[in-house]
Amino acid sequence: MYPLNINYDIAALFIFIPLIISHFQKKNLPIVQNKAILAFLIVAFAATVFDIVSSLIQMDSTNWTLWSVWLFNILCYIATNTLSYIYAIYCGSLVSFEDTISHKYNKIYKALIIIPFVLQMIIIFASVPSYYFFDKPLLFYIDASKNYHRGGIFFYINYGFVIYYTIVATTVLLKRRKDLKISTLLVVFCYIFFMILGVIIQLLVPNLLVQNFGICVAIVMFSAFIQKPEEFLEGVTNLYNQTAFIKMTRHYIKQNEKFLVISIILDDTLFISNAFGINQMNSFLKKVGQFLALTFPHSEQYHLSQGKFVLLFKEYNPRDIEKYIFELRARFHEPWVSDSLELKLYSRVCIVEVPKDSHTPEGIIDIIDMVCEDIRYKRSIVYARDIDTEYTKHTALIAHLLRNALTEKRFDVYYQPIYSAQKKRLIGAEALIRMKDEEGNFVSPEEFIPISERTGDILRIGQFVFESVCKTLSSIDIHKYGIEKIDINLSVAQCMQEILADQILTICEIHRIPSSVINMEITETAAAHTPDILLKNMNRLVKEGIELSLDDYGSGYSNMSYLLNLPFKMVKIDKYIVWSAFENKKAELALKATLEMIKKIGMTVLAEGVETEEQKKWLIKMGCDYLQGFYFAKGLPKDEFLELMLSQNNKKKAKDSEEELESI
Repeated sequence: MYPLNINYDIAALFIFIPLIISHFQKKNLPIVQNKAILAFLIVAFAATVFDIVSSLIQMDSTNWTLWSVWLFNILCYIATNTLSYIYAIYCGSLVSFEDTISHKYNKIYKALIIIPFVLQMIIIFASVPSYYFFDKPLLFYIDASKNYHRGGIFFYINYGFVIYYTIVATTVLLKRRKDLKISTLLVVFCYIFFMILGVIIQLLVPNLLVQNFGICVAIVMFSAFIQKPEEFLEGVTNLYNQTAFIKMTRHYIKQNEKFLVISIILDDTLFISNAFGINQMNSFLKKVGQFLALTFPHSEQYHLSQGKFVLLFKEYNPRDIEKYIFELRARFHEPWVSDSLELKLYSRVCIVEVPKDSHTPEGIIDIIDMVCEDIRYKRSIVYARDIDTEYTKHTALIAHLLRNALTEKRFDVYYQPIYSAQKKRLIGAEALIRMKDEEGNFVSPEEFIPISERTGDILRIGQFVFESVCKTLSSIDIHKYGIEKIDINLSVAQCMQEILADQILTICEIHRIPSSVINMEITETAAAHTPDILLKNMNRLVKEGIELSLDDYGSGYSNMSYLLNLPFKMVKIDKYIVWSAFENKKAELALKATLEMIKKIGMTVLAEGVETEEQKKWLIKMGCDYLQGFYFAKGLPKDEFLELMLSQNNKKKAKDSEEELESI
């Protein structure tokens, strides 16, 4: 009997032990990928142990029984052959293969994985009776002297199973290669290289046991380059993050599992951050995370974003929901202490039952966001069944459209003409944002503007509108078109920016636009929210010659101090005030008094919503300087607006020339 070199197996053994310990010490997401790598580690460790024991027996079998020799060799074959099976499962889990194919193909895929494995196990276990009863070795046999002999009718077929699983795994990876990084693919294929290299060496040099060491090296590469549990952890609380939540819920939904999602929403995170600092806020978030983990250990705990926690229960009943809510409310009723600071964290609870309330991870998150942001659901406990899900879906669709509208060029700027009562002609327009959906249909600004303010897209929209207007004005001779003023709206979010004035003036300078042509419209809401920052920006803009208007006067706070303390030059009367005054005598008197007051303090007035000749004459008589509405024109695309202005200006010039000739 030739001596066996087990040094490589022993080295692999000492590498496997810390890898297994490290795996249990990390907070691993309970997904197939992590379960597969753990199984891979344990089975590879077992295969190495059995290989060492069977090798020691082979070198000296005097103290071993014949059946124990058979047993350890069978166990060694079982473990070694199981590795290829687990490898195929692991590769499929890397691209979530089972969760992305139909139920029919899922069954076929499972059959392609399981059936060959079962056949392998049958062949291994049948090796003993086949040898003793039929004198036909299948993979290996142990003779009467307890010597191990490899070979049999299925010996090379056994390696065929290894090749089969390698092909299946490679096919799955290549089919979904776009979902993987190149580095991940290379590391996974390294396993194949080391495995094949180990098999070849062991076939050529039977006494050199290197196969398990090659597998060990491959697993070390998996752990170092692929298995990164921190990608699924939220840094502050050490709970699972939103990426992990989406991955897990998608898997559960695909498996037709029912589960309960309880979201705990903290309302005052922004206040605490501003008042006490981000470090103090993070300390409170960490304490909330620790409470959830300790109180609900049988759940999965997530922190989706700042102050939005989630508990996921896979097994529950209606009575459990009441119990969970009671425990949460009891704790949040008490103050939280961090260092020397004691605060009461105001929270709300959102209950989502899946698949009853939602069929997608994104749908669950949309419901939670809806409860978080929509004033209609500002109450302590909200059940998803009480939420207007159709509105939620529509909101989510618009949010999706907003994210891609700029890159897909679905935003456009329209112009609604403004009429001067003194000059009796159109002198400019208000720039209006328009957006189309993916099918080319217009989406109402009343729908997408409020959502864009919540998502933060309003800043990009505001900049797009201003730059578009400046590009248009710089491409024409404004005097030729008779354009004296273009009104551009500023959102609340824009007015909160300290660099607003610098941005506006820089864009004007780049496009060489005279500042006197630009009139920035600011709503009462913006004036109420950011008085200090806004005043600083307004003074800077006025100093550079840009005019400012108070937009939609009468629709919001209607605070007189805005007119007196902020440098507005014009006030735009909201169309609903105009319509009400036209129909109601008391409202007419109130509007007349308002107009007189505005004119006395030296400001001009623009009335919105003019729809008839009668309204036009009535508003001019009331003292309005400018008019705007469908009577003159609706919002027009750039080319139509410019054509209208050019035509009007040419007619005016012709009329002026005719009057001049008549006077001569």
